[in-house]
Amino acid sequence: MKKYILLNLTGLFVFFLFTCILISCGKSGKAKPESEDSSKPPTPTVGPKVTKFTPQMVMDAIEYMAEKLPEEDREDFLDDSPLKDLYRITDKLNRDVAEGEIKVSEISGKALGEALYQKMFGSKRGGLAGARAKANRIKCVNNLSMIGKAMLGFSQDNGSRTPWNLIPSQQRNHFGTSSQIEYLEKFTVGSIFGLSAVKAEVQTAKILISPCDKGRFAANEKVQEDWRNYNTKGGQPIPHDGLSYGLCFGGDFQRPATVVAMTRNLSTDDLATAGWVGAEDANRGMAGLQVGQGQVVRADGSAMQSINADLGANGRIIKAHINARGGTSPLGASRTGVILPY
Repeated sequence: MKKYILLNLTGLFVFFLFTCILISCGKSGKAKPESEDSSKPPTPTVGPKVTKFTPQMVMDAIEYMAEKLPEEDREDFLDDSPLKDLYRITDKLNRDVAEGEIKVSEISGKALGEALYQKMFGSKRGGLAGARAKANRIKCVNNLSMIGKAMLGFSQDNGSRTPWNLIPSQQRNHFGTSSQIEYLEKFTVGSIFGLSAVKAEVQTAKILISPCDKGRFAANEKVQEDWRNYNTKGGQPIPHDGLSYGLCFGGDFQRPATVVAMTRNLSTDDLATAGWVGAEDANRGMAGLQVGQGQVVRADGSAMQSINADLGANGRIIKAHINARGGTSPLGASRTGVILPY
C-alpha cells in the first residue's frame, strides 16, 4: 500500500494537468518518433537567433506561470511541476511549436509561459477554477482506487469476504460482536474504516477525504491527528464528518463488475434509484462536484468518474453490477444498497 499512497501524495493537480496537456498537445497531428536519447537536452539551432526552446527556458516558463497564479496555489504548482522530465518535455514542446499546436510570439521562457498559461488556465478552458476542479476529480478517483485496493487486501486475508459479508466468527474477530444484531448495529462507514485490519491497508486518513469535499477538510484533519486511536472493536469508529466515501453492500471481489465504493453525494442509499447530487444539496452535496458528477471504484480495480447515466437499475455501471453472480455474496442479484458517511 505504501507505493500507492506515495503515488497519491505526489499526484497533485498540477502534475496531472500539466503533463496530460503537454503529452496530449500533439495528438491531433501526425505522430512522430521520440528522440533517440531523451536524457539529452535538445540542441538549439546554430545562429544569432535560437529557434528551439532549451530546458532553462522551460524552467523560466514554469516560474513565469507560477508568478501569475494566486499565492495560495503557487507553492504547490512549483513543487509538483514535472521538472524531472524536463528534457523530454522540452523536446516535446519544440515539436508542438513546430507543428503549430502551441503558438508563441518568440522563443523565450516568458513567451512559452504565457502560451501555456492561456492553454491551461485561459477562459476557453474554464479558468483556474475549472482546471482545479478537473484535477481534483482525478485525485478523488485515485483515492477511490486505493480504497478499493485496501478492501481487496482485507478480502484476501478473510477468505475472499468483504467486511459486509463476514461469517459470525469473522464478525467477532473484527467487530467484537457476539450476535448478528450487534454486528448490524455497528455496521457503518466509520466502523468499517475503523477496523484495525482495514486501517492497516488504508494506512492514512488522507485518502478517506476527497479533494472535491473541502467542507469536510477540517474534520478530516482531526481524523488524521487521532488516527491511531480509532478502533471499531474497541468502540472507537471513525467519525463520519471526516469521510467522503461510501461503501456498497453488493461489492464482491469475486464479482468483478460490482461497485465497492463511491463518493458520498448520492441522492439515495441505493445505487438502483440514486443520482449524483451537486454542491447545492446541503445534506449530501460535495462542494467540488456538480449535479450528475461522482466517482466510483469497482471490484475489478477500475476507478472512474461517473455520471447519472451510470446509475439506476439500467445504468451502464449498475446494470452490470446487479447482473454479477458468484463470490461470497448472497445468492441472486448483487445488492445495490449503500452505506454513506452521515
